[in-house]
Amino acid sequence: MLVESPCIGVCHISKEHQFCEGCFRSEEEISKWITLSDEQKKEILQLVTQRQINLISF
Repeated sequence: MLVESPCIGVCHISKEHQFCEGCFRSEEEISKWITLSDEQKKEILQLVTQRQINLISF
């Protein structure tokens, strides 16, 4: 199964929370995405979802 990148083309790392404001991944997660297994990508996508929820609730 191909796990697609959550990138939406809004590539800006927030100095406040250190995640991309478009996809909510860290710089490390973005740079390693291409080499990760599908399972690792799914784990990051779960983190991304949680980050979105946490940041939106503020």
